[in-house]
Amino acid sequence: MKRTGCATVAVIASLAGCASPPQSDPRYAATEQHIHQVVAHEVSHVPELIQTDAEIEGEHPLGFYVQFALGRNPEILAAQRAIAASSEVIPQVTAYDDPMLVDTFQPISSNSLQTAAGRAPNTLMLSQKFPWFGKLETRGQIAEQDVQIAMTRLAQAELKVTEDVRLAYYEMQFSQRAIAITEEDASLLRDLLQIAEARYRTGAASQQDVLRAQVELNKLDDRLIALRRQLQQSQADLAKVLHVSPESKLLASSDIGIPSAPEQIDQLYQMAAECRPELQERFYAIQKTNRARDLAELNYYPDVTAGIGWQAVTTGGAVSPVSNGRDNVAFTLGINLPIWCDKLDAGVREWEQRSLENSRRYEATLDDTFRLIRRLMVQVDAIQQQLDLFQNSMIPKTEQALRVSTADYRVNKVDFQQLLDNWSDLLMFHLQVARLESSLAQTLASLERVVGCELASPPAPLPLPKDAADTAVPAAEQPAVLPPPAPEGK
Repeated sequence: MKRTGCATVAVIASLAGCASPPQSDPRYAATEQHIHQVVAHEVSHVPELIQTDAEIEGEHPLGFYVQFALGRNPEILAAQRAIAASSEVIPQVTAYDDPMLVDTFQPISSNSLQTAAGRAPNTLMLSQKFPWFGKLETRGQIAEQDVQIAMTRLAQAELKVTEDVRLAYYEMQFSQRAIAITEEDASLLRDLLQIAEARYRTGAASQQDVLRAQVELNKLDDRLIALRRQLQQSQADLAKVLHVSPESKLLASSDIGIPSAPEQIDQLYQMAAECRPELQERFYAIQKTNRARDLAELNYYPDVTAGIGWQAVTTGGAVSPVSNGRDNVAFTLGINLPIWCDKLDAGVREWEQRSLENSRRYEATLDDTFRLIRRLMVQVDAIQQQLDLFQNSMIPKTEQALRVSTADYRVNKVDFQQLLDNWSDLLMFHLQVARLESSLAQTLASLERVVGCELASPPAPLPLPKDAADTAVPAAEQPAVLPPPAPEGK
């Protein structure tokens, strides 16, 4: 009966814990089921092609595409899941280890433990380990820094996707503008062809002028083929970022909408130091290693293990003449002995070096940030100067030269080649302006990606993920300005 009672207690104690895991996320369940079907060859491992979405097709402004991408780009959704996963680490590392329940039984009467109170066929021991004060809290702080790092990576993914959308959008917009400019200049060339044909019919010009104009029209047809190819390629690039079918007919708005370029580069340096997620990630990595060093210092203190034991005693088979069958109850208290100082010292020194490593990586990232800002600002300034040169000098003069040469060709003052040269220069200059405007917008998009926040707005804290906010635990507030790491002593 005593052995039966001990076994019953052991079973009840084991069932007192968590009976079953939590209900699975429906998205995880669907993914797991699909994987099982693929492994079982019930379905093909090749994913289905994304169907064309009518909502996304046609002409849309840049903001529409940016918001669409932020809501469904796989890289962003993966980063949100990473935050949710990191937040689930905190309750794991701040919880006690599972208690230990040990049952020792000796079924052979002749070989079981004998006491004065009788034979002891069964011993049940329950123990729990209690880490030293502050260890669990410090582990939680380390896990919180991992959540913060995951949040900075989400911000990096959002900035990267926004930049990719803008780069593809402006490239697509350039192709559309270039096609329109080329078609418009083709109409002008047809007018020149009609002039050449009229002069040829009257004997005032040779057939060579007509043939040259026709060849130039053929060249424009070839250019249009190349531009339409570029448009389709940029549409595929944008579709990839939007996570839509590559066959989607995406179009940019006719409004150029080039953002204004910042004037003060020092302000950009300050904004980047405050906003750039890569710098914030390095900063949180420093905080994480500092907390890990604190935990290494706490390892100098022992953990405590407390327990309670119950020993069943029976008079059956007892050899003691005074046996009474009274059970024994025992209490245990134990600690680990942190005596290996070399190991403990090495643990502290390891995290000190890792903290210094992250500090130097912070400085390297800051230097690279400032380098990129400087390079991009130089590029912005050069493009703006080129645009001013083309728009305010070269194009007006070329248009005037084309009008004069057209009038002079009618009266045989200039040859047709000079007229074609002026027309060709004007076409090239118009295309160059369109390219420079798109390049300026793309450069500003890359600059905003490097700075980490909108160039025309003050810095804002990192946002919580939209679909992970309900699972993420509150973490430390974002620093207004990330302080630079302290320099190493020489």
